[in-house]
Amino acid sequence: MNKKRQFSEGLIFAISNYFFWLLLGNLYFWIMNIPYIFVAMTMSMNGNIQINVILILSLIPMGPALTALLSVMGKLTREGDINLTKYFFKAYKENVFDSLFFWTLGLAILFVIKIDMILISSNFHLYFINIFLKIIAVICIALAFYIFPIISRFHLKKRDIIRLSFEYLIKKIHVCIISFGVIYFLWKISNNTFQAVMILFSVSIITYVIMYLQKSVLKEIEDRLKNKDESKLGNEH
Repeated sequence: MNKKRQFSEGLIFAISNYFFWLLLGNLYFWIMNIPYIFVAMTMSMNGNIQINVILILSLIPMGPALTALLSVMGKLTREGDINLTKYFFKAYKENVFDSLFFWTLGLAILFVIKIDMILISSNFHLYFINIFLKIIAVICIALAFYIFPIISRFHLKKRDIIRLSFEYLIKKIHVCIISFGVIYFLWKISNNTFQAVMILFSVSIITYVIMYLQKSVLKEIEDRLKNKDESKLGNEH
């Protein structure tokens, strides 16, 4: 009976900790994205190009915040415990430049694709180009599910990050598909009943699921880097 009570208390403690971590991680993410919140709440998105540019600019800080949250959730999936505040801002500081580079590049590519699609949408003869642009957009978004988890865990050269992301997109495409599925599911249940819950936890839940799915990928990359370093050290001797 005593063991059963201890198990129950331990389970409640673990659940309350995860509740706190997911809530706090989500809160820090949105604090770091106040420019986007301000733009989203004050501007009417009516398709105007100038408004779209402002929206894109407000999204730029989201990259480092997302990478920091991925880093936090990755550590949580590996260790099951974390000083979230300390680790979040440490990860934000360490990964800010790589995150900004890839996030801003991705936003720019998607923005150009969107403008091109609007310009050629009325021309039936260019319909195949529209399809091609959509494929590029999907690939860019899919790659993000690998690029930012890799950045959140390793300090690598940009070309190595891109190479590994393409490689594991092909080898572990199920990670991308399931991640898309989770995001779609959370979006579907974000109705009046669950809207408040989604606002409080959605980004943390999504990043946790992504990093949980990426555990084997990141472990494989870690082993490859370790073997490479050991091989290099052996050659030096």
